[in-house]
Amino acid sequence: MSIIKVVYFSGSGNTKALAEAVNAGASRSAESELMEITGEMIIEGRFKNEEFLAKLDQADAIIFGSPTYMGMVSGQMKCFFDGTSQRWFQGTWNSKLAAGFTTSLGLSGDKQSTLSYMATFAFQHGMIWIGCDAPNELFQGKSMEEATNRLNSNTGVMSQVNFGDEFMPTPGDLKTGELLGERVAKFANKK
Repeated sequence: MSIIKVVYFSGSGNTKALAEAVNAGASRSAESELMEITGEMIIEGRFKNEEFLAKLDQADAIIFGSPTYMGMVSGQMKCFFDGTSQRWFQGTWNSKLAAGFTTSLGLSGDKQSTLSYMATFAFQHGMIWIGCDAPNELFQGKSMEEATNRLNSNTGVMSQVNFGDEFMPTPGDLKTGELLGERVAKFANKK
């Protein structure tokens, strides 16, 4: 059975909800674990948690999740990415599978920049990026709440969440996350 790690930072809980959906999808056919990046792991502006990174070394696939802040991954996620430079130097993650997901308040919110950055990061490590193949169910007549891939992203999963504590990713966005997790697990199990 393949090993998948879902690595994420969540500021308000919305990215965490999406991470849980991705993990649920991956867990259907792989050993999958949620791994949350927290502020305590960042020391003097640099991600420092060797135990966390060592767990990722053992994974067949890593799925990255971050809110989109100002058109980019969160500062915490960027610190994590920068903290993997020793793995890059050694080629530790070469040929691992990778995928990504993001949330933001705006319908666009420049989420494509976040996913593109995650993919570039994965490519830098020699990883193999797995995109989102979920259909945009708006074209099948489903509502904005229920439709999968309603924001029409193939690079990774995009979720838009309205402002306020009572809001979270739509059921369709969460289903899209599950489908991404299932897809990554399917490819990881073929490795």
